[in-house]
Amino acid sequence: MQILSSNPSVGDIIHELYLKPTHLSVEGAAELCDIPLEQFQRILDGTETIGYELSYKLAQGFNTSYSFWLNMAQDYAATDKTDQQDDNDVSN
Repeated sequence: MQILSSNPSVGDIIHELYLKPTHLSVEGAAELCDIPLEQFQRILDGTETIGYELSYKLAQGFNTSYSFWLNMAQDYAATDKTDQQDDNDVSN
């Protein structure tokens, strides 16, 4: 297993903890979570915002709590904003 960054995205977690070890396909995971394939791919790519509905669907599909996914997405978004702010401070 790859060591994840200190604050992984939802897509990183899905890939490393669910898809990779179980050899579950992206299509299979999307179906398992009852999420359209295109939207699931955006989750993996980190371009889809994870709200309550998606966190609930991920929780149902991967047998976790919705708060696991929602909190992870919020933590990642907060860190991403901080990183962008730090980059702007350095360039000024």
